[in-house]
Amino acid sequence: MKILRDEKGQTLVLTALCMSAMLGFMALALDVGVLFRTRRSLQTAADAAALAGAADYLYNQSASSAQAAGCAAAAKNGFSGTCTTSTSGSCTGSGTLICINLPPQSGPNTASSGIFVEAVVVRPSSTVFRTSSIPVSARAVAATPTNGLACIWVMAPSGAAFNVQGKYDIESPNCGIYVNSNTADAMGVTGNAGTVNAAFIDVVGNATLQHQTSPTPATMNSGVRKSPWGNLTGPNWNATTNNPCLSGNTLAGNSITQANIPSAINGVVCFSGSNPSVSGTVTFAGASSGIVYVFENGVSIGVGANVTFGSGPTYNTNTGTFASSPATYGAVLDVGSGTLNQGSNSLLNIYSPNSGSYNGIAILQPPSNTSTLQVQFGSNNEVLDGYIYAPGGKVYLQDNGGGVTATGIVCNQLYDKASTLTVANSYDKANPTTTLNRVLTLVE
Repeated sequence: MKILRDEKGQTLVLTALCMSAMLGFMALALDVGVLFRTRRSLQTAADAAALAGAADYLYNQSASSAQAAGCAAAAKNGFSGTCTTSTSGSCTGSGTLICINLPPQSGPNTASSGIFVEAVVVRPSSTVFRTSSIPVSARAVAATPTNGLACIWVMAPSGAAFNVQGKYDIESPNCGIYVNSNTADAMGVTGNAGTVNAAFIDVVGNATLQHQTSPTPATMNSGVRKSPWGNLTGPNWNATTNNPCLSGNTLAGNSITQANIPSAINGVVCFSGSNPSVSGTVTFAGASSGIVYVFENGVSIGVGANVTFGSGPTYNTNTGTFASSPATYGAVLDVGSGTLNQGSNSLLNIYSPNSGSYNGIAILQPPSNTSTLQVQFGSNNEVLDGYIYAPGGKVYLQDNGGGVTATGIVCNQLYDKASTLTVANSYDKANPTTTLNRVLTLVE
């Protein structure tokens, strides 16, 4: 009976029992930790895949291209596998799966219009104490819900890029100026009699300016950005095959009047003369998705000419905005090579397309044309419902007798010498769902 009452060894029994429980909890903790680590890595890959897919679709408008870009981003983050889509809200199959869906197949943005790209990454994960693997998945949705805030993009990678002189006046109160040059001479201000009124001036380079701009000061050492328009080139009128300047849509003469403008073929009209001149009152017709008028060897707007490309709402000089109607029938002035010359007292109005390949572009000077684009000289004026797009050239404004009203500029260099430049009602803000200048972000 004494043996039955003896309590020696009970701690060993309790320890053995507790060890069994502790081992179980340790196994659970190890397995859960492995799964959480896998889940974290998968989430990183899903985020990258969604962002890459959305960015690719924004520029290429191709679901297959966006899918490839998304899967490539997942692979760079360590998850290569079957690249596919899903229609049931789940990504099922064997092995590692990357599903890129446009639009999302689950969540609050299911079937949303616009650019919404869903990425689901699934991988079977082995655990420490289980004999079978457990599928782990992560999901992300990227979209472009809002427009970008910069509307003047000066994209020279180095050297003098943005220069103002004299009684310059740049009015861009609702959007900002971005200067890509990374050298000390990226921005130059000569004299202190001018005005820059913008949402911001971000300059990648670093320098102490001789004169600071007012009322908006420049911010140096800003972050690097890429042009939202990529490498837009315009119709390839030099092509040996599939040349858009077809028989019947080309004018070879050097005098352009209302009566001799050819009709568009596949949305393109070409002028092959040597620096042809436009005189009198001339309207170049527009279309809902735009017509591109290609001037192969430059063009001159004659003295006192009144020239309009496309048609659209009236610009109100008092409010600095375009009216909400009528509908825009857009056109693009494409300076394929050579220069755009404007005679004194000439008027130039352009209504850019708000859909199609040249959405938002009023004046297009392809990257291969590095000529200076003099958009204002003397007392001439122009009103552009769209962007001046000259990524290879310098946009030059001179004299304070006239001015330019546009809704955005993309150029290699910008030089305002005592002229007035107004960015009225930013094109991106007015067309937030169609402009390529969009903010890419994760929404889920």
